[in-house]
Amino acid sequence: MTGKPDATFQWIVRIVDLPLLGSMLYKLNVNRFMLRMMGRGHVYADPDWLAGARLTEKLRVTNSKGARYASVRFVTGALDNRNRAELLSMATRVPDPILVLYGAGTPPKSKAEMEALTELKNVYAVELPSGKLAVHEEFPSDTASTIKVFLMAKELPAGQVRSGGEKASKHSNLGKVDSS
Repeated sequence: MTGKPDATFQWIVRIVDLPLLGSMLYKLNVNRFMLRMMGRGHVYADPDWLAGARLTEKLRVTNSKGARYASVRFVTGALDNRNRAELLSMATRVPDPILVLYGAGTPPKSKAEMEALTELKNVYAVELPSGKLAVHEEFPSDTASTIKVFLMAKELPAGQVRSGGEKASKHSNLGKVDSS
């Protein structure tokens, strides 16, 4: 998230793992205000999407027993701390086509990692016209229809497509999503 080395955040993970102090630190950082702030900042395109019943459900999930352990590891990069070269190397070994689906508003650092994958010959990319990190939650119909087209394609053209039209040299029939 911040681009700092993993070592910088190792102490945060250790503190959050502590029984009392960890619970308190987690609760200070994962509450109604903080979830709304993060949602507005980099998770949802619509700043008001995470409200009401949706926010209540997110809070219920964050308050589940043991939720803090995965959460702190995700945010600090400890959940999967591979670098780009390792990620690309692993992706080239996947024998089947890979779909990378993301929103136009995806934060720059995350988007750069996703776009790096699109340079591989077995990776097909679709950039939806809207959305950030939780494009699948905010735009489930567009996400599902894009995945369906990808899964049903008998023969995939080489390359990538962005539904916004740029760089349409790779699979131009994949990822045409009507977001109206």
